[in-house]
Amino acid sequence: MESLKDKLQSPAFLMYVLYFLTALALVLFLEKGTFLLWLNEKHNPFGDVFFSYITLLGEAHIFVIVGVILLLYRIYYAILLTLTGIIHYVFVQFLKIFVFNSYRPSLKFEESLSSFNLVEGIELHSHYSMPSGHTAAAFALATILILLTKNKLLQVIYMLLAILVAISRVYLFQHFMVDTLVGATIGLLVSGTIWWYLSYKNQSILFSVNSLHKGLIFNR
Repeated sequence: MESLKDKLQSPAFLMYVLYFLTALALVLFLEKGTFLLWLNEKHNPFGDVFFSYITLLGEAHIFVIVGVILLLYRIYYAILLTLTGIIHYVFVQFLKIFVFNSYRPSLKFEESLSSFNLVEGIELHSHYSMPSGHTAAAFALATILILLTKNKLLQVIYMLLAILVAISRVYLFQHFMVDTLVGATIGLLVSGTIWWYLSYKNQSILFSVNSLHKGLIFNR
């Protein structure tokens, strides 16, 4: 098994650090909504279509599809993904409803909403903005996939897609930058913690069970 140190020093996680520091700087030094307004001015037909599809990678059905694929190769991988999906979702919804209960961009800019570049066909929500659920899901999924593969190029692609999902939530006028930053961090930490605990800290629970390292179709 690849060492934990090697995993954390991979190009993909270095990408996350760069994304995190950039987003954090924007959140700390700019007024809330500044990046959203700047990005809204950059709307174009390609971006509207591109981000409308990219944002779908943060939806639940993607977890299900990837989970089924993993189940064919390694039952253990599918279990990790399932636990990640359930725990991160419950945690995000708890924060959304009971902790932050914050407004979304469409409510903040309600009086001037018609003056913004909005993507046709995208339903704007008004409440439960913090944290971004789509972003948390995308980073949770990307993190698990990165930790389960040794291919550096694939790892970078997974992280890049997760970052694009985060940007899409701001582009589509669904979230502020801070919402996506918190969502990304939650997704990464939940996935990383579950993987670390079951694959390193307490291997006897699942990792050491040989039958779980076989797939429903493909075996070692």
